[in-house]
Amino acid sequence: MELRFKTTYVNDELKYAVGLVGPNGAEEFAMRVIDPTHIIMTDPETWTPGTDPSALFGITEEEYNWKDTDLEKLDELAQKLRTDIPTDRLLAERDGVRKKDRVESIDYGKYVRYRKERNERRRDELIARMLGAEELYCMYCGETNKPYVFQYSFLQMFEDKAVAMELANEYRKRNIPLLVSTFTRDQFNRENEKSVFQELQVLGYPIIMFFDAEKRQGMIPIKEIVKHSAYIGQKNNLIYGNPRLDFAITNLYQFLRTPNNMDRSDPEKFKEAVAKTLSFMESRVVEALSDTRFLVPTKTMPDGKVIPAMIKMSQKKPAAPAAEGAEEAAKTEAAEETIEKNFLPVFTNGMEFVSDKDQFKAAVVPLDDIIKMVREVKLDGILINMKSKCAMPCGEERFAQVEKFREWKAEHMPDAEQNSDVPETLEAPAEVGGDEAPADTPFVPIVNKNNK
Repeated sequence: MELRFKTTYVNDELKYAVGLVGPNGAEEFAMRVIDPTHIIMTDPETWTPGTDPSALFGITEEEYNWKDTDLEKLDELAQKLRTDIPTDRLLAERDGVRKKDRVESIDYGKYVRYRKERNERRRDELIARMLGAEELYCMYCGETNKPYVFQYSFLQMFEDKAVAMELANEYRKRNIPLLVSTFTRDQFNRENEKSVFQELQVLGYPIIMFFDAEKRQGMIPIKEIVKHSAYIGQKNNLIYGNPRLDFAITNLYQFLRTPNNMDRSDPEKFKEAVAKTLSFMESRVVEALSDTRFLVPTKTMPDGKVIPAMIKMSQKKPAAPAAEGAEEAAKTEAAEETIEKNFLPVFTNGMEFVSDKDQFKAAVVPLDDIIKMVREVKLDGILINMKSKCAMPCGEERFAQVEKFREWKAEHMPDAEQNSDVPETLEAPAEVGGDEAPADTPFVPIVNKNNK
């Protein structure tokens, strides 16, 4: 398979061209140098017109832009590539190309290898720059109290606060109310200490789109950050979590609570699009629930019996409208009916786990055992992460959805593996009490008070 080199600038005198190579949407910047071995210039009698030898080299975006800003530098680069022929930049070599056809084919395999190596170098540079910063700035969603999820897959971090604020203002103009949250180096790269990057992994965020001070950007998997040589924080993640479930819940609540950019010109189509998106997000929640385990607050009684915690929730139900012609006093007396529901509190990770009394500790319990417990005690369901802005109640309707998904999965995906996010064995976290976790609890606060 071959890819095409699309020329955007040509220097006929120095015999080079710059352009783009690769599939649409994934092009790399490149320079084609005619006569890399100086056959034309040093021994013109051996050269046959129309069969110029050439070499194709990868160049940076900054070098590519010299065609518009600094042609002298571009000329120097062409001469250097022609003389040195650096193998780490070499994409392809050709015995000859047609002079009048400003298009050249390159070897696809060599292009893929070059792109992979270049991306790795670029990623390594960006990670080192990220970890060396004094502060990092993150696009934050106040409605969920978590980093904002873009395109259901990544969050945005910045090296420079001004760049972050500028982009946040642009989002606000589009009716997306984002905050800018600040993380200090102590939070993300302190020697042998827990890191905010580990917390993001626990919450299911897979990728960071990082912007440096020059607004250059790169997509960086979070798992690569904690493996980098410049990362000096704690290497092992000690926080229990359900990344798939947490991330699915975050996406769902963010969609429900923040404006979106769907086309509203046709109300019916808009309604249909919202319904489809919600259905998709709900299905991700159900899929993640189907093979998960939760942290459940439990207390050991003097007789050795272990009992779970329970919380009550009250909900006001408006009374039925008074009959027409009834006196005002009668309407006032039609007080709202209070409905009480009882839930079993459960938590997706060690950061969310809280209990109101110190005697409660966490037990790791599979969903099936939790459902059985709820039914035996005749509770209304479970409440996931009760103190979070993304607290989610789940009752019999949700349990039925989980069972229906399992039946579908057994029929259509009989060999599918269990959710790898859930470890087979795990020691219970440290005892937690009150609103704040003790110092030895695996917890790094991601909620910063300096959101702006």
